[in-house]
Amino acid sequence: MEKSYGIEAARAQLGDIADHARSTGQVIKLTRHGRSVAAIGPVAAIKPLAGVQVWLYLGDQEAVSYTFPSVPRVGESILVETADGNENFWDVVNVQWDIRPDEAPAVNVLADEHAKES
Repeated sequence: MEKSYGIEAARAQLGDIADHARSTGQVIKLTRHGRSVAAIGPVAAIKPLAGVQVWLYLGDQEAVSYTFPSVPRVGESILVETADGNENFWDVVNVQWDIRPDEAPAVNVLADEHAKES
């Protein structure tokens, strides 16, 4: 399969392109007049250009704003360094999208302290 397609040519093959991207992990660019305008790929392969701003709730602590390369998934462990230089692992237990008509959308990530293995 090609590594890029013109938008018009891709319309008829969109399902096949998406299936190929999912099964191979390959990212396929869509172009208009030879310039890349979008990409189709497996979700894990497509990262936001500037990261995702989230409100991170660690246990019962106050929410802190962090920028992640992508939205963490429930079940993932994240390493958080505090202002005093300590590092702790936290397990993501919930991800909430907060969308309101009169406010900017927010992503809330709730995490519990990582279970210690014995």
